[in-house]
Amino acid sequence: MPLTSGSAAVGTVATQLNTGSVNPSLLHVQNIDNTDTIYLGGPAVQVGFGAGVAKSAEHDFTLFPGQIMYAISSKAGHVVSWLHQTQ
Repeated sequence: MPLTSGSAAVGTVATQLNTGSVNPSLLHVQNIDNTDTIYLGGPAVQVGFGAGVAKSAEHDFTLFPGQIMYAISSKAGHVVSWLHQTQ
């Protein structure tokens, strides 16, 4: 099961976190910021309209083949780390 990981400085424009996979996968996202929530979803995700990950929290997401997760924040430079495990 291949693993990829990284971090992204998320801002007010949706930022792609993972690449699409031909197999199901698990995406673990950690909100490194200690003041604000990040929002996750598709390319049209908006602040307040997505899966929220609260400050200093983390969450696992099961992704279907080809799904790509995007993150957005209400501020620039919001640090998010991720681990993507492909089955």
